[in-house]
Amino acid sequence: MTGERAIGAALLMGAAILSGCIAPPPARGILIVSMDTTRFDRTSLGGARDTTPNLAALARQGTRFEHAYAVANESVTSHAALFTGRYPSEVAVADYATFAIPDGTPTLASALAAFGHATAAFTGGGHVVSDFGMHQGFERFESVQGDHTFGSFFDTVPSALAWIHARDTPWFAFVHGYDAHTPYLQRGPFEHPWGDEGATGRIEHIVADDIALEQLRGNLWFPDRTPGDFTHAVGRDILATDFYRHAVEPQPGERVEVLSAGEIAHLRDHYDSGLHYADVWLGQLLAGIDLEHTLVIVLSDHGEDLLEHGFVNHRAGLWDSTLHVPLVVAGPGIPAGEVVQEPVDLRSVVPTVLAWAGVPPLAGANAPDLRAKQTPRPVFAEGTLDELSVRTPDGDRLVLHDVGLAKGAPGLRGHPLTMGAASRYREPDSEPQPLSSDRSAVDLREVLAQWRDILVPATQAGAPVSAALRAELDARGYWVPEAAGGSETELPSPGSRDGDAVERGSAVERSTSGNTDP
Repeated sequence: MTGERAIGAALLMGAAILSGCIAPPPARGILIVSMDTTRFDRTSLGGARDTTPNLAALARQGTRFEHAYAVANESVTSHAALFTGRYPSEVAVADYATFAIPDGTPTLASALAAFGHATAAFTGGGHVVSDFGMHQGFERFESVQGDHTFGSFFDTVPSALAWIHARDTPWFAFVHGYDAHTPYLQRGPFEHPWGDEGATGRIEHIVADDIALEQLRGNLWFPDRTPGDFTHAVGRDILATDFYRHAVEPQPGERVEVLSAGEIAHLRDHYDSGLHYADVWLGQLLAGIDLEHTLVIVLSDHGEDLLEHGFVNHRAGLWDSTLHVPLVVAGPGIPAGEVVQEPVDLRSVVPTVLAWAGVPPLAGANAPDLRAKQTPRPVFAEGTLDELSVRTPDGDRLVLHDVGLAKGAPGLRGHPLTMGAASRYREPDSEPQPLSSDRSAVDLREVLAQWRDILVPATQAGAPVSAALRAELDARGYWVPEAAGGSETELPSPGSRDGDAVERGSAVERSTSGNTDP
């Protein structure tokens, strides 16, 4: 299928979905849609291609935020911030080996449930599962199961619509899909909607294999470098982030292949096709929603570096490519066609939704309501590789590395502004800026230090850790002893919260099968 025919088929499918005959639900509702791994500048809102026409149509019906940022570059930490309205390190000790939302944490879902809303979540699995505490407050929690599962909106939207249309009282639904996530391989006409230029057998292999994508560094592919896994405290195997610290230069005798510019462009084409596929399902979901009675928020938990900084992933750094995300709000009381230019971050979703629903605010969720007039302010983020960043409204970004997040990031004022310890960017440029002679880097470090002075880091590890697992993690370099909190609680057996209709509290996590089209 040619690129033009593929786009035509995709648009016809989207048009058919948008003109569907699904009757909107009568009850007043709240819908949050998380298009996982979607960066703003590849969508129809900020990019050159019309990859997300349904998202753009929703933006015309509501308010779009041109400069919305995630506060973390990983699904588990960013969704924890989204659900609580707080920075990840305020939710649980910021140790990647143990991070999860602790039991009993107040969340958006639990607040709405307490005030009479039916609550349900439909997620693509991965990190957005009950193992990591994401179920809290949801009366119904469904996720695509498996340690390495990245489920699609194909898996979640139909179930969400069925649940929504059965409601006759106020409701809150969270719907999530990994369609833009690695591997970049979509169904049907969405594989090559922008043509086959640059396509080779090598790049088609790479985009279809999430490990091969991790083996890229710039235009170099290291096919013999194999990233390792480690066992998270909740019992799931997770990619080890130390793989991102490996030298870019080929080592003696190491096999390396050089990608062409066309192959790199084709890789990005595949990513865009994932956005397009997600957007078709977004159209189907929105076709079943009555905007006159429903607050709809569409966003992403983080972006994706597409080799601008040398990586194909989002955990490797705090840049605009990994943090600048789409954010659209529509529904009753939301101005139509408004575009907000001032920076906001995703913590604002919680206070916005609760205020709209007439529910008291969550303690510690202090970000401004998105409906209020926004004032220019810096935005902050916490990175998986023990990083902190600040971004000013005019695009200045300072990233501090190895800050000791699990210890609360002490001593930021004395943190060295030298290569390796800090990075300076003038976004959206990808090239680092000089540090040594730049006074503003010192000022930005002070802004970061003042922020951490106010923030109160959590002292509770997100997941119970056995002594045996702690020793294993420590031996492999993943464990921070100060983050343990002295817990010797035994781990639940892997999969104890998964399976067919496994109950945990009031939440039910149902295994959905398959990623195949009917």
